[in-house]
Amino acid sequence: MLDIKLIRENPEIVKKNIKNRGYDINIDSILKIDEQWRKAKKEIDELRHKRNKISQEINKTKKQGKDAKLLIQDAKNLPEKIRQQEENIENLREKRDNLLFSIPNIPDKSVPVGGEGKNKITKKHGKIQRFKFKVKSHVELLENLDLLDMKRAAKLAGSGFYLFKGKLAQLERALINFMLDFHIKDGFIEINPPQIVNGKIAFGTGNLPKFEQDLYKTREGFYLIPTAEVPVTNLYAEEILHEKDLPKKFCCFTQCYRTEAGRHGSETPGIFRLHEFEKVEMVYLCKPENSYKFLEEMTKRAEKILESLKLPYQRNVLSTGDMGFAAAKTYDIEVYSPYLKKYIETSSCSNCTDFQARRMNTRFSSKQGLKFVHTLNGSGLATPRLLISLVENNQTKQGTIKIPKVLWRYTGFKEIKPEQTKQKTKKQSKKIRKKVKKRR
Repeated sequence: MLDIKLIRENPEIVKKNIKNRGYDINIDSILKIDEQWRKAKKEIDELRHKRNKISQEINKTKKQGKDAKLLIQDAKNLPEKIRQQEENIENLREKRDNLLFSIPNIPDKSVPVGGEGKNKITKKHGKIQRFKFKVKSHVELLENLDLLDMKRAAKLAGSGFYLFKGKLAQLERALINFMLDFHIKDGFIEINPPQIVNGKIAFGTGNLPKFEQDLYKTREGFYLIPTAEVPVTNLYAEEILHEKDLPKKFCCFTQCYRTEAGRHGSETPGIFRLHEFEKVEMVYLCKPENSYKFLEEMTKRAEKILESLKLPYQRNVLSTGDMGFAAAKTYDIEVYSPYLKKYIETSSCSNCTDFQARRMNTRFSSKQGLKFVHTLNGSGLATPRLLISLVENNQTKQGTIKIPKVLWRYTGFKEIKPEQTKQKTKKQSKKIRKKVKKRR
């Protein structure tokens, strides 16, 4: 949430940034309501001052033995006037704040202005390999190996879900452990939070009220988390941290739940766009002067994971019209899919400055007084699209999948080959039949 003082003092800057982000919000109406609120606040202060003054005059008059009837009559009318004004102030504040809550964060000056077409590639890493055979999609590869079952997943939950089997399930678990270990060894604190949160927590990160349609809601009014960013960023909501304890760096593995309202089915089939998926998340809480330095650090950490897996990727800085509501600057990291012959997003790393901290009321004490922390979040990484690239980039002509060396100690295998279960079962059946015949 933006500071109302910023809007009062620099309305034209705020208007320009809202336009650059593609939003249609009437800043003048917010300022008008804010002016009415400030006027009402002044009036109630005057009424309270008058009440206190009359109370003192009544006591003084009574002590002097004089008649205080008129003063008492004036005093009787004040509580109702104050009550009405308090109600008016609360209504105006709620009206103003509801409009404030719809304003996105102000982009950093380095962010390109425009829509998705203005996203800027700032880095490419890794060589795109040339295959000497026809490249298969991740769906074809995994279904041929009997590791991915989209039909049974749909039977269990509907479209937008997946079911991993055997070594693919093991491979995903290996990836998760590898990524968590990668962060933990560098001092990150691992968090295992609730994956259902209340409305106040979803509000704190900017998911409510504007993006409620993207969230799954329970009958009791709770929300399934769309990312671990939501609970982990809110760990210190309504709290004051000490300057010496910053930065705080967390990593977290959770399921993620998204309705993908109006978007599902627009992309390639398989495990590309989903209602439920797994992700390792990074979250930073830091001092304001360090947040952009940490954005670079966080992004490089996600990239280093891809480099360890030897996957080609590119880094994009998102434009004003394409980045998330709470972000001031976002890097998207896209990993290469040989089948699609394009890069697909597998991580977003964002600096949200003090935007979320204001909504959560998370501050820290410094020599200069209380300040809002800056919050950052980044995928480190999401597994489905990472698996798409890993599987497709490591396929062989025979339809097997090579496992990156860095994962060997986590998987216990170096390659995924067609299972010989059916052949073994046939051989075992023959042996059993022979034994039965001998017994007869």
